[in-house]
Amino acid sequence: MILKITTQSFVMATRLKVWNPIIDDNLMGCCFDVTPSDIQLGAGTLELMKKFLKELKIEAQPEDWYIKPFCSVYYSSTIAESYQDRHPIAWRVKISFAEPCSEDAKLGLCLFEPIGVDAVDHTWEEDDNSWNWKSMNYVAIADFNPWDWNKLLENDFYREPVFLQYWITESNYLGHYVQQVRFDLGMTNFPEDEERVMNFSQICENYNASVNWAKTMHGWY
Repeated sequence: MILKITTQSFVMATRLKVWNPIIDDNLMGCCFDVTPSDIQLGAGTLELMKKFLKELKIEAQPEDWYIKPFCSVYYSSTIAESYQDRHPIAWRVKISFAEPCSEDAKLGLCLFEPIGVDAVDHTWEEDDNSWNWKSMNYVAIADFNPWDWNKLLENDFYREPVFLQYWITESNYLGHYVQQVRFDLGMTNFPEDEERVMNFSQICENYNASVNWAKTMHGWY
């Protein structure tokens, strides 16, 4: 029997994982990725946004937010038969603050390993395709050495046709000499499009980039 989770259902808090939080330069917002446990994310609630900020030790009042689902090999932890495990689902969360947060908040942020948050998003409703999706927006996340990324931009970026096919949605310096670049590869249909996204990841690796969080965390260069 499948339990359908609704906003009226009583759901125990579950441990969501928050990855690589970044505070905006103007201190008026932050962004991070979230991967699921037993439940997923929907539209989000004010209570949930406050919980995220509390666990990140960011003292700020959420004013607005958006949550966008995607899948990526970046958060894969195993080599598995299922494409859902090879390219797991995640969400990009961006929160705007009512007032600037403290500059000191940046000093306590943890990078390249997850921060556990015991919470639940009551706006999420489970259906038959929640865990067995066949189409999903794909984000290729690549961690470059800054000097390799600059070299790529200066010399080869416009000579490599594949880089011109996809949007760079974000490029952030995360510290520890890592430039994280996010490429939007658009809607991806599995299994037929898996070769396309893996080929793109391989091209990034040819430029000495890490395309998986665990490889980045343990040092890939």
